[in-house]
Amino acid sequence: MAVSILKFFVSQLLLCLLNFYGEDVRKAVAAEVRSPINIGVILDNDWYGRVAKVAFELAAEDVNKENNLPNSSRLQLHFRFSESDGQNAVMAAFAAVDLLKKHEVVAIIGPQTSQEAGFVIDLCTASKVPMISFSVTDPLLSSHRYPYFIRLPHSDAVQADAIAALVEYYGWRKLVAVYADNDYGTGMLPFLTNSLSNVGCEIAYRSAIPANASRNATRAKLSELKEMQTRVFVVHMTPDVGALFFSEAEKMGMMSSEYAWIITEGLSALLDVMSESSIASMEGFLGTRSYIPKSTQLLDFDRRWKPRFNIAENSLERKPAKLNIYAYYAYDAVSMIAQALKRFDNAQFIFSQSPINPNDSFNSQLSNLPVFKQGEQLLQLLGNTNFSGLSGPLEISEGEVRGTTYEILNVLGKGKGYRRIGYWTSNGISNSSWGSEIENVTWPGGSTTKIPRGWATPTKNKPLRIAVPIRDGFLGFVVTEKNASGVLVVPEENPGFVIEIFRAVLKNLSYNVSHEFIPYNQNESQLPGYYDDLIQQVSLSKKFDAAVGDFTILANRSMYVDFTQPYFESGLVMVVPIKAANPSNAWTFLKPFTAAMWCTTGAFFVFTGLVVWLLEHKVNDTFRGKPKEQVTTFLWFSFSTLFFSQREKVVSSLARGVIIIWLFVVLILQSSYTANLTAILTAQQMQPTIQDVESLKSSGQPVGYQTGSFVGEYLVEHLGIDRNNLHGYSSPQEYANALSNGSVAAIFDEIPYICIFLSQKIGFTIVGETYRTGGLGFAFPKGSPLVSDMSTSVLEVAEGPENQKLRAKYFNNSTDCSNGGPQENSNRLSMESFWGLFLITGSASAMGLLIYLGRLIYTYIHHRLPQEQQHFPTTSRLKSFLIYMDEKMEPDNSKEITSRESHENLPDAPNFGTSISNPPETSRESDENLPDAPNFGTSISTSPAWESPLSVTTGGRIGGGGGGYEGTGGEIEGEDGVTTDGGPTEEDDDYEDSSTSSALSSRSSSFLWLPGSTS
Repeated sequence: MAVSILKFFVSQLLLCLLNFYGEDVRKAVAAEVRSPINIGVILDNDWYGRVAKVAFELAAEDVNKENNLPNSSRLQLHFRFSESDGQNAVMAAFAAVDLLKKHEVVAIIGPQTSQEAGFVIDLCTASKVPMISFSVTDPLLSSHRYPYFIRLPHSDAVQADAIAALVEYYGWRKLVAVYADNDYGTGMLPFLTNSLSNVGCEIAYRSAIPANASRNATRAKLSELKEMQTRVFVVHMTPDVGALFFSEAEKMGMMSSEYAWIITEGLSALLDVMSESSIASMEGFLGTRSYIPKSTQLLDFDRRWKPRFNIAENSLERKPAKLNIYAYYAYDAVSMIAQALKRFDNAQFIFSQSPINPNDSFNSQLSNLPVFKQGEQLLQLLGNTNFSGLSGPLEISEGEVRGTTYEILNVLGKGKGYRRIGYWTSNGISNSSWGSEIENVTWPGGSTTKIPRGWATPTKNKPLRIAVPIRDGFLGFVVTEKNASGVLVVPEENPGFVIEIFRAVLKNLSYNVSHEFIPYNQNESQLPGYYDDLIQQVSLSKKFDAAVGDFTILANRSMYVDFTQPYFESGLVMVVPIKAANPSNAWTFLKPFTAAMWCTTGAFFVFTGLVVWLLEHKVNDTFRGKPKEQVTTFLWFSFSTLFFSQREKVVSSLARGVIIIWLFVVLILQSSYTANLTAILTAQQMQPTIQDVESLKSSGQPVGYQTGSFVGEYLVEHLGIDRNNLHGYSSPQEYANALSNGSVAAIFDEIPYICIFLSQKIGFTIVGETYRTGGLGFAFPKGSPLVSDMSTSVLEVAEGPENQKLRAKYFNNSTDCSNGGPQENSNRLSMESFWGLFLITGSASAMGLLIYLGRLIYTYIHHRLPQEQQHFPTTSRLKSFLIYMDEKMEPDNSKEITSRESHENLPDAPNFGTSISNPPETSRESDENLPDAPNFGTSISTSPAWESPLSVTTGGRIGGGGGGYEGTGGEIEGEDGVTTDGGPTEEDDDYEDSSTSSALSSRSSSFLWLPGSTS
């Protein structure tokens, strides 16, 4: 009876529940009836795996609710857990085999770590089952190597570019990579090295931290890092390893203001779930993390995920935490598979059995794995996925998500969490406004303004170890001496030019650099290659932190060390002895001028004489006559100006101006020649024994160089000098002895040393060309952060007064030498000293000649040419002009000669015994009306047309109202009372002529021998 009553109540209760939840029950039953599409999920059995598991479940529920898969199918997730927290990759492989063989899954999501994924991906590739990763970022796992691999997070190869851009942004040049000693940690290093190299940075040191490192082992690693000069650390590890590492680093004082820390996504993506103590130890850290844009879908997922996760965690007595980006990728992985399946032809999936490797005895369970026949088709559909998920737009290309944006985070410390300060894209770094600089950063130690330099300044406890060379000669550069204990040291006072310049450069820095000088290997200081060996100690053995000395900057040395800017200019030169030259020989008188100077001077003598002859030829009888006589005349006149003994009278104003300027030039040339010839004959002349390198090589004579320097190898490799002819010396005195006694014919060394040598020794000179070098600089290890600041400081000191004071102190400015000693032809006067004089006299002569020709052409066109137009054809006018140019021009008497009518009114003049007679062939009609004049005993006769128009035979004077004539020794006085002599007047110089005066002028002996002219 009781049993019957109990059955009745149970049936009624089930009926009520069915009526109330009927719709949901029917849906659940229908879902169970729908054919499943099996998806495998491999997770770690840790907190992060459980967070992702809830995200997978919510994604599957959302897909199944939509009910839009082929044949009304549903997704069925099959979870498998690796029991060793991700460290046992074999367990993940067994889980994958189980999913493939037992459930014939069409896709596998996971596993979480790179080590596990490396095993599983081979199984998926063999079974043609796509594998989708929601957390693996190892760049070595890619679709290029594994075609069935698809990754949703950004690869660490992309993140390496973001970190390199961040390092470049803050001006750091070297960093230390701290990474987990596993596949995840090491996979990023090659890509980080390459990215840093692209921006001019490098990894100075790599420190691998074991995943199971103890506290003591961690502290030992940190102690090594603390001893290094580099203070920028990039940490690439997981939170379980990072928590202990950062805690110990804080205890060891490595979170101060001189340090800079950058964490990768493996840590920054999980900042939300880290403990307060971990956040506190990471104050001032920078981090990069994939950017997940906010969306309504994301907020809804977060709201649904929390209660579901709380139920699971409370059952295990765990506290709930916030979501991380890997949970978003987990949800999107399921959604992506659903998107691909929607476009699948049908839900009938076919598997076949095929062994992956019959000869492999790894485990019997790995044989006979099923092969997914439609796997390639599904892979293609997954590769064409393009939709918006929780993590943002998802477009797959070659197994990776297109479009990359990282957000840059700054950890603020305990109780403050972190904040986003900027973004990184392929276009570079910017802040939230996309284009300007990122926001201010809180650095370790709490500073928000002072950016860490990225390297440690040497302290008194650990000073900069500086190697200095030991020198026996040329002590002005570096001085070393033994102290009271017999130890070789650099003295505090007068340590040498190089040491004092270095101290001045350090003093000019904005921070203190503790240092100590260590003289290097005294026993080898005289051996060849001493300087090269010292520099290699800085770069290869790391025995020294820098090298300070007179080190020449060379290309081959720059391969091992970084040099600062040169603090001293330099170059390689050759010095040789000089010998007395005999100044007395038959041609010594030619030495004051160079050949070009002699030729130019002679040419100007001829040119000036020719110009004067042209200007005087028409008006001066001295410059007329037979051609031979005229050539002799103008040459004699020109060269006689050298002694200011010219006797020819010059009547033309233009010629006088030309001669005045020429005489000034001759005076300067004469004085310069005399002074230089005197110096040549009285002063001792010195000449080098060897003129250049080629003559030295051809002679095969021995050559000297400075011991321990690069010069010996340079002479052999670049100048082709026989190595057997090289001899090393170390001091100026040794140089002088070797050159004087003939041990060597020449010595090669750098300019500073040669100039010091020449300032101390006489009888030697520099010859040949200068072979330039990079100058003298300070050497530091490759990539040293000090080089940049030191170079800037070197330039500032070099430009200031301190440099000149130190040069004067140690060298008395002897380093400013030129090609010391006299050189051949160095005292001969050349055109460089006199071209201005020749320009002046040449311009004056050319100007006078142009003016003369212009006047001559003008008078010819306006007076002579109209008379001859009817007689000469056009082709003969040039000949006519030349004839006119050669004609003698008389004084301007046109008033008396052409206007005879005016003479009729002349008053009678007393006769002083002077008779005027005309030749028979001269017209006398105009003279009939002339009044009688007194005779003063002077006879004036007019000559034929080819002779002078007038001739005065005796001294006398004829006066008249209109003018008069005068001969030799007489005068002619015109109406205006002006008295002139028989030569040309100022008016004559104008070369004015008229038709009537032309008729009176004669063509006397001509230089231009033309037809129709008379001799």
